[in-house]
Amino acid sequence: MKILLIKQTSLGDVLHMTPVIRALYKNIENVQIDIVTDKKALGILENNPYINKIYVLDIYKYEKEIFSSIPKFFSTIKEFISHINDVKKEQYDIAIDLQGLERSIIFLYSCRAKRKLAKGKWLFVESNYYKDINAIDGLISFLPLINCMDDGTDLDFFLPKNIETSFNQRVKEINIDIKKEYIVFSPFSRWETKDLSVNKTIEIIKEINKLSNIQIILSATEDYKKECDIISSNFDNVLNSAGIFNLSHLAYLIKMSKGMLSVDSFPMHLACAFNKPLIAIFGPTSEVRVGPITTNSEVIRVKNLNCARCYIRKNCPNNHICIENLDSSLIANKLLSKIE
Repeated sequence: MKILLIKQTSLGDVLHMTPVIRALYKNIENVQIDIVTDKKALGILENNPYINKIYVLDIYKYEKEIFSSIPKFFSTIKEFISHINDVKKEQYDIAIDLQGLERSIIFLYSCRAKRKLAKGKWLFVESNYYKDINAIDGLISFLPLINCMDDGTDLDFFLPKNIETSFNQRVKEINIDIKKEYIVFSPFSRWETKDLSVNKTIEIIKEINKLSNIQIILSATEDYKKECDIISSNFDNVLNSAGIFNLSHLAYLIKMSKGMLSVDSFPMHLACAFNKPLIAIFGPTSEVRVGPITTNSEVIRVKNLNCARCYIRKNCPNNHICIENLDSSLIANKLLSKIE
């Protein structure tokens, strides 16, 4: 049986798809699983032994360039159509759009498949609409529709065979000192309103340092290097790793850590993939939908806020109180109690 899964972005969403991939592989005889995903998510899937083929798009480049100029518009459309045509070359028994967006449903409509299913409500395909349940459970809910048993909610991130050597080489290249025991702290995300401020991050680290001198490694994208430099400059035990590791290196860093403290972000989901002790900070998003569901994790948020879970991405009208009013001492105590 040949199955096509479409899940382009974001990184956490793609990682959430891995229990579906595993269940299909383990429970359907002679199955071939192909994936349509984004270039940025390739590191999540490229070492997965359950996958046959990956169609790689560059969604973020398309979104950036399509309206930048007339030539870019036509070249972007041409490239996007070429990816659709690549998918159309194959005949599938089942195709599932696990994303449920306009830019993903076009692949479902265009592909050649005997049966087509999609997240949400769409014309001419079998729809699977769910709301206010964990994203992983939502994706797994497709499996009964195709008579496939699930294999649990564990996330899969398969590291390259040479990851230890590769990681150590990278550490040597950038000349940083990673201690034997450390925690990873991810204070930033792709949403302004989910982020901790620099001052709040410093406040939390001070509380951690009252209880332990364990090394703290800041994890962030290159965009936040300046903020992480400011934070780390205040402490002797804080290391700034913003933008220096690829996905596999970041995953290995988290896997080898004592535990993790994170806002709602991709590193939080990576910690779940390796079942690390985790404190997850939530404010504008819902832990019911995207929160960690591993037994070794705990969510902390400011309680009794009318504006909680607002899903506003930027320009918070309430002074970011769902993040700024967090109890830093509570966070530090909860984290250290998990890793002791």
